[in-house]
Amino acid sequence: MSLGFTSVDVLSCDCSSLPQVLIHHGLFPTAPSQPCIAVSLDLLSFYQTLFKRSCDAINAHVSALKMYYSRQGFQMTDKKVRSINAPLDTNDVFL
Repeated sequence: MSLGFTSVDVLSCDCSSLPQVLIHHGLFPTAPSQPCIAVSLDLLSFYQTLFKRSCDAINAHVSALKMYYSRQGFQMTDKKVRSINAPLDTNDVFL
């Protein structure tokens, strides 16, 4: 099962720093110098749009987590360890 990670060899020269080369190729470095991991600018843009468009960012994240973990076979329960099948109340949910 792929987690969506891709390994890419990046060549740079003295005329541009590694972070500049990564950004030129659509990747955001996770460190200002000597980055070993980078995140897609498209993914960051999507996340920013999701965050701006969500009426309630917390509910959007909890809903996405519930769907993700449900697909992985986990079951959501409330404080009394009862199965949750109804719409989420974020005050009562524990993963």
